[in-house]
Amino acid sequence: MSSYDTSYAVGSAVGGALAGIFVVLAIVILIVLAIAVLKIIGYWKILVKGGKPGWGALIPFYNQYLLCDMVGVSPWWILIVLCAGLLTFIPVIGSLLSLAATIYFSILLNVSLARSFGKEDSYAVGLILLQPIFYLILGCGDNEYQGKKPMDDVVLNAINKTNNSTVSNEDSKFCTSCGSKMNKKSKFCPSCGKEVK
Repeated sequence: MSSYDTSYAVGSAVGGALAGIFVVLAIVILIVLAIAVLKIIGYWKILVKGGKPGWGALIPFYNQYLLCDMVGVSPWWILIVLCAGLLTFIPVIGSLLSLAATIYFSILLNVSLARSFGKEDSYAVGLILLQPIFYLILGCGDNEYQGKKPMDDVVLNAINKTNNSTVSNEDSKFCTSCGSKMNKKSKFCPSCGKEVK
């Protein structure tokens, strides 16, 4: 066998391997795109059922803001999770804080979403782990939006209780939705997440 034949065989093998990698990569990209499209469709339908603009599902961060507003979770959590992500430059502790904030917000948002559609808290496990499928079921199924039913936010409630304990009655107001006492300067109720003017 000549060196030309050997180099041709090696070139053919490398070309075949690259073609195989390209096909596998194309299939993976198509699967990821299909999953993203299914999630967007479900998200869109959920927002429409909650009286929010469906196109909001297409805009990152805004879609989470709309969902927070719809289910009664404080939208401050979006900013908290983003800021916690910046802490990852601190070795170990920063990453753990970021992970804890992300997990807590995900649980808070998805349990509140499940409750707002009349589902059990355990339904949130599916919303977290198999989001595209469960969002489609929630959005395209016969589930009806039942109003804001947020999970008790122990973190922000604890912070607000500390702040409210130092506030006199002249500096406080009450939520029109749930009646909770809140700081006069607060825009959102710490208990139900409703915007209070």
